[in-house]
Amino acid sequence: MKITQKSTMAVAILFLLFLCTNRTWSQSETDNNSGKHEIKINGLYILLEYIEISYDYVLGEQSTVGISLSVSAGGDIGYDYMINPNYKLFFNEKKASGFFIEANSALYSGTYGDWIFGGDNNAFGFGLGIAIGGKFMNKQGFIGELILGGGRNFANTDVIGDGYPRFGISIGKRF
Repeated sequence: MKITQKSTMAVAILFLLFLCTNRTWSQSETDNNSGKHEIKINGLYILLEYIEISYDYVLGEQSTVGISLSVSAGGDIGYDYMINPNYKLFFNEKKASGFFIEANSALYSGTYGDWIFGGDNNAFGFGLGIAIGGKFMNKQGFIGELILGGGRNFANTDVIGDGYPRFGISIGKRF
């Protein structure tokens, strides 16, 4: 039997796939909920043609720290992009799930027109805010999250306005 570069590559790929699937099979049911990383996508924003992806890191039994990155996909909601760092404090016996309050900040940019006189203004905003919500997780680590809140803008309030929204219905996975 002649060993070629193609056959060596195929064996290496099969071996890597075996290692990955073996790791998946060996996890117990509780391992899926004990992960410290979460990735979510906001389904409500997608309906508004705005894409938000969030990452949370589980700090302990009752808190997470995270960041949400969002960008306009052609919708007309006034924001080009937004970056939201946040901290969530949970009030439940399950690890980092259930009812929570959130402290957040936002750095965002957008084109804001005057509805009466027309025209476009592009400006940056920065603010601090709060939100409340609930995070629900099943045994496999899949997440559903509801959040509602907002924040106070401290920059360019003459162009942007005094506040920013924080809302969503997100789905994701803890790993």
